[in-house]
Amino acid sequence: MQEESFNHKAPTIIVAAITTVIKKTYLRSHIYLGDSFCLPKPSMVLLEQIRSVNKSEFKEFIGYIDDGKVWAEINSALKKTFGLWLYNPERTGSIRTLCGKCLKKSMKKPDLIVKRLDPLSMKKDVCEVCHDEAGYDYFIFDKRLAVGKGRKYESGR
Repeated sequence: MQEESFNHKAPTIIVAAITTVIKKTYLRSHIYLGDSFCLPKPSMVLLEQIRSVNKSEFKEFIGYIDDGKVWAEINSALKKTFGLWLYNPERTGSIRTLCGKCLKKSMKKPDLIVKRLDPLSMKKDVCEVCHDEAGYDYFIFDKRLAVGKGRKYESGR
């Protein structure tokens, strides 16, 4: 789970539990791995069960995840599980699919904050503005709506 340079230097390693009991796959913190990555049986990572373990407690090396798509899914699930996601329920706005051209136009408008909804997603859909090109989903928030609520939002965040 932890960044590779920490693995070499730290006396502990951050790990997530893996189980062969495949239940509650609908939970955002459960990532199905199948029997890939040197696992003897179909397995699932339980990201709500993360802890630090002393390196001396490890008995044998089982395997590692070397699939970028699975890591992107794990990173996305960790952000959601620990509340590190860009989405802020206090902000009211809309989710729109924008191509690169329409995204640039939206970002030039000083009253809007435009954030990619899922920065790790590679899925593109047809742009909702021009309907010509494909793009990603963005959360669009109008800063003027925050005026009078005592909140201040900055476009650089």
